[in-house]
Amino acid sequence: MMKLRHAEEADDDAVGELLVRAFDTQNSAKMPGVISSPERYADLRNRAQKREEATVLVGEVDGILAGTITLYRWGASGNEAWVDGSAGLRYLAIEPRFAGKSLSTIFLAEAKKLAQSWEAPAICLRVRRGADGVQRLYTLHGWQRDERGDLDLLPEIYLDGFTLSL
Repeated sequence: MMKLRHAEEADDDAVGELLVRAFDTQNSAKMPGVISSPERYADLRNRAQKREEATVLVGEVDGILAGTITLYRWGASGNEAWVDGSAGLRYLAIEPRFAGKSLSTIFLAEAKKLAQSWEAPAICLRVRRGADGVQRLYTLHGWQRDERGDLDLLPEIYLDGFTLSL
């Protein structure tokens, strides 16, 4: 069973490295040609700033870091939500050895509960175009494709918007 808690300063290095491993596994292994930039790695590892701006949750299984998720309130620096008043979801990652154990479902349920407690009308997120498995995960949990949130940063990246109405 996974235990969820708020991330602390002592978690920053481990969570940053988890994000790098998980995003590399998702992008490099499944989407050849996708290369993360040094700036992307620095952002993934910058957990202290994320904890200041947002709610960063970690999950542990038998004392081992199994995953993380970050949820931003409306108006917070780092919130990329495009629906007025909405929370912004970022940085969901599961340690690769815990993949396939439905831990993402636990994180997403907790993020939804938190956003509802903030009285947010929705949660917005962006997923790299071509990350079909990740997009399927969100749609299975009720997220809808929302082209208003698309972000074209080509040639480096194109992100597809998704919204979960609350």
